[in-house]
Amino acid sequence: MELTEEMLKSEGWAYLFDLSFLEHMDDEDAINKHIRSIYNTAIDGLLNQRSKKLKKGPVVVWNCLKKVTGDQNQLVDGYILMITPYYRKLTGRDSDPIVETMWKHKGYIRASSAIPLLEGAVPACILTEGEVNPLDIDKAFFDSLSELFEEHQYMLSLVNPRMELRSNPYQN
Repeated sequence: MELTEEMLKSEGWAYLFDLSFLEHMDDEDAINKHIRSIYNTAIDGLLNQRSKKLKKGPVVVWNCLKKVTGDQNQLVDGYILMITPYYRKLTGRDSDPIVETMWKHKGYIRASSAIPLLEGAVPACILTEGEVNPLDIDKAFFDSLSELFEEHQYMLSLVNPRMELRSNPYQN
């Protein structure tokens, strides 16, 4: 399955994690291991859902490394895992399928709604029909994300005139 423009502009759930507790560890791969653990927990949680719509998908899983506001209201190095179910608009966190498994990970801050494209997230895989399909990311793909970011932000600013425009995270 290929990502469509509509899928890339979709809304979803975001799970924010503080990675600062890993900064002083001797294991230089500790951050990658922790992110991989969070990612794998999310995939397992999505694959084991009772919801037929969620299992059928497609559901896009996104990764994002950026500064986030931590528990002490200070910016910390963070990881945001985002999930966008393509089949419908989200109506809040009450229907969030994996929040209970996410908060068990060390560094968990909170869950919220998000538009991954506007956060600078990168899609990692698509879940469809109970299968995980990793995505190939290349320069052309990043160029299309950059264009979509600009277009989507512009369209949102037309309906939200006070919206603060952000710099494009997909440009080098």
